[in-house]
Amino acid sequence: MSFQKTKLPPIESSGGISRFDSFKNRYSLMKKRNFISAIFLGFLGVSGVLIVSFATFAYLPAFHFNFSLPFPNGSDLFKTVSGTEQNKINILITGIGGGEHDGADLTDTILLASLQGESKTISLLSIPRDLYVEYPLGGRGKINEIYMRGLYAKESSTQAMNRLGDKLYEITGEKIDHYLNIDFDGFSKFVDLLGGIEVNVKEDLVDTQYPDNNWGFVTFSIKKGLQTLDGATALKYARSRHSTSDFDRSHRQQLVIKAIKDKLFSLDILTNPTKIKSLYYAVVSHVKTDLSMGQLASLALFGKDIPTENILAFNLNDSCFQGLAYCQRGGFLYTPIREFFGGASVLLPDGATPDHIDSYASTSKFANIIFNYPEMFLENFEINVINSTKTPGIAGDIALYLKKFGFNVPEKNSVSSTKDVYDKTQVFTTWDEENKIGIPPNSKTLEALSLFVFAPQQAVPVNKYSKSPSPKIEVVLGKNYRMVTGE
Repeated sequence: MSFQKTKLPPIESSGGISRFDSFKNRYSLMKKRNFISAIFLGFLGVSGVLIVSFATFAYLPAFHFNFSLPFPNGSDLFKTVSGTEQNKINILITGIGGGEHDGADLTDTILLASLQGESKTISLLSIPRDLYVEYPLGGRGKINEIYMRGLYAKESSTQAMNRLGDKLYEITGEKIDHYLNIDFDGFSKFVDLLGGIEVNVKEDLVDTQYPDNNWGFVTFSIKKGLQTLDGATALKYARSRHSTSDFDRSHRQQLVIKAIKDKLFSLDILTNPTKIKSLYYAVVSHVKTDLSMGQLASLALFGKDIPTENILAFNLNDSCFQGLAYCQRGGFLYTPIREFFGGASVLLPDGATPDHIDSYASTSKFANIIFNYPEMFLENFEINVINSTKTPGIAGDIALYLKKFGFNVPEKNSVSSTKDVYDKTQVFTTWDEENKIGIPPNSKTLEALSLFVFAPQQAVPVNKYSKSPSPKIEVVLGKNYRMVTGE
């Protein structure tokens, strides 16, 4: 992987590396800053991408901007360096503590954003910071240290981000085209300039081990209900993890994303040059990127046409080891015994062991689905699995397998059996050709399913086995089921 660094107008920077020997052997605070012109266009385009741990994209209403900046066509974003058109670009978004935060350059947020030009969708994949990996420069540990280790080895920010991008390519099979690296201080200032945000806190939260930025801890607590949060409180709510989990934190971050988007577009900010400038100068020193001003403008134009429902959020998690009822899409990780990792709590992918930690076949296949078949999640067609064999339990196993990859397999009434005998596995889809009702044969769900169930697909006027009258995709497992599933 190679990022093409675009030359920007002259910028101020100040830097130097200071190393602190901490009691937890953490790496040094890296204070080098890049002052990137016109980055706030990028913030508008991604609707608060500086939310650090939880960047996402949303609408961008038309606005008048008094800075003298280029506004190319939105399609320019999808051109390669050579000018060739491409339908998809992948942007790596990372969040660091920055400033005086503990572990200032640990990428505690790692998010891949895939923008699809044709389908007008954005797929977001969160990679947990505790994922245990082999380091590009030697050694092994949590993935959130890769960028920091590159800086510590005196690599540039772009070189260090290249290291992380290469590792993510191993994990997902997805090439990274660009990056945005944002620190938490910028997030807090941004929220304060918005006048705070309203968040509907889902449950009481008490974290007795929230970092105090002086190698110690403070207690952070917040009550359930609608709350108005300032920048510092919103940051704590989004970052807190010791009383819950990384996956709960991911959900809280999504709540904060929505709150910022709602506040941003409920104000007349985007038509107020003075407000835009104040927001711009508040965050300009908190972002590093290889996106040019023109690309950021294109990103803004692209984001204008994306409806909220076309922003698809995913994460890698460890939910599927408790069975179908608890399994969530992306459940390809597990928590190994701590004693093999020096007492640290880490995550490994399915199939990995403490000795062989690189096992990314499932995570790459999952990334292929969410980044290249995003329409499947908009269609959201239900899948039922029916066992026609005498082998018990296989329908549940296949249902669990499909659910992990994001197929809509409901928790109830999605697995059954039939006395009908099928020598070969068959996929039935409900489709009324005359009235164009049901699941069309050219649906992206069926196309994606063909990568997992290698069996003929046949359209039928009504469901064959499902009790519900609503259209279904029915996978009937035949005697050859072992040969036709990708499990």
